[in-house]
Amino acid sequence: MSISRRKFLKQTAYATSAFASAAALASCGIFDNSPQAEGEGGEDVERPVTQDKQTLYIYGWATYIDNQDVIDEFTKETGIKVVGDSYDSNEVMLAKLEASGGRSGYSIIYPSDYMVTQMRDLKLLYPLNKKLLPNLKNIAPQYLNLPHDRGAVFSVPVSLGTTGLAYNVEAIKAIIGEEPTDWNYLWRHKDELRITLVNDPREVMGMALHVLGHSYNTTEPDKIEAAFQKLRELMPAIANFTTDAWRDPLASGDLMMCMVFSGDGISLARQDPNIKYVLPNDGTSIWTDTLAIPRGASNIAGAHAWINYVMRPEVAAKISDANSFGTTNQLAKTMIPDDLKAIEALEPSAAITAKSDRIAKLEPEVLQTYEGFWTRLTTGLG
Repeated sequence: MSISRRKFLKQTAYATSAFASAAALASCGIFDNSPQAEGEGGEDVERPVTQDKQTLYIYGWATYIDNQDVIDEFTKETGIKVVGDSYDSNEVMLAKLEASGGRSGYSIIYPSDYMVTQMRDLKLLYPLNKKLLPNLKNIAPQYLNLPHDRGAVFSVPVSLGTTGLAYNVEAIKAIIGEEPTDWNYLWRHKDELRITLVNDPREVMGMALHVLGHSYNTTEPDKIEAAFQKLRELMPAIANFTTDAWRDPLASGDLMMCMVFSGDGISLARQDPNIKYVLPNDGTSIWTDTLAIPRGASNIAGAHAWINYVMRPEVAAKISDANSFGTTNQLAKTMIPDDLKAIEALEPSAAITAKSDRIAKLEPEVLQTYEGFWTRLTTGLG
């Protein structure tokens, strides 16, 4: 899955200004400025508002709608044809649904956790009929009462992701010796490391806030500034800020360690035994992707049938295998492939979860504070 799908951390109020700044600053060479592949999410596709009940239009991250085995089996069982379109950020999805006025033509969407809160507040979601979702019992109880949608009224969390460190084992052992266990490792070895951090202000600033003992969602300007100062100490070790263009350099040893999102880090680790993905034992950010029904959906019955189908353990296991994310489905955990199951960092332990945070919606004025320090950090303005 393209890592650009994690743009969900940039809220709409933030995106209009922060992304404009990032584009202008890309020429400085510290941002990942690779062009988006043709057809990679966000296509302007029109879907019929009035639909027959034998077609289900889905709008989601590419990894969920490209799994043909999962789709074909659903069609075989129900007779409902699935048509999927992809987006590469929650903001693209939100903008399309808002512009449609409830007439987007889609009956299933895959908003990430914080976006559920935003869409609920905008009255863009249809409440779930749990009588049509008997497989909801397969979702581990702790995921059905998360802050973004307590009681799973509008959404069902299906995939679990984290932010951690991917590293080249041989390079780390040869130059430093000890392998990483926590975020402070970056600071302890800043004079020896060559690293990348994700091109994401909430994640990077949040990580520094966390190291300083504060919440990822801190609103106090002095604490945000302290995080900025903490990150400045790392600048000699940082090759660039990128959310995608780190894989080949890490595999070759040109980079030693990269801050990455779990699906990408674990996918590379499954392909290359010299790459490991680790969750810092002092905690990190944890996030979920969910299933929801947008307001104005044409095929409510088909949407519930899809959600119930995806919550089957064997289907959830296939999805976890495809995207290298953890699963919220407690029965699916025993069915995922052995190589994926063997990766300890696939899902955070209870101890790490207790020390971790979920990035939440912040008010625009607070986001502007983050943006200001992020711009200073990434342009070296001090």
